[in-house]
Amino acid sequence: MTEAEDRELLLAQLRSWGRRRRDLKVTRDPLVRRALAAGITKSEVHYATRIGRMTIDRIVEPPL
Repeated sequence: MTEAEDRELLLAQLRSWGRRRRDLKVTRDPLVRRALAAGITKSEVHYATRIGRMTIDRIVEPPL
C-alpha cells in the first residue's frame, strides 16, 4: 500500500469513527438525563460510561 493510499484509508476510518461518535452522542445525552432523574449518581454514570463529570454537568445544565 502506498503512502497516499494509507493516508486515504486512515482519513476514511476517521470519518467513519466521527459519524459513529455523533450518532452515539444523540442517544447519550437523553440516557444520562434519564439515569440521573432515576437516582443514579453522577459518579455511577461516570464509572459506567467513562463520561467526564464535567461533561455530565454540561449534559444536565441548560445552555446559557
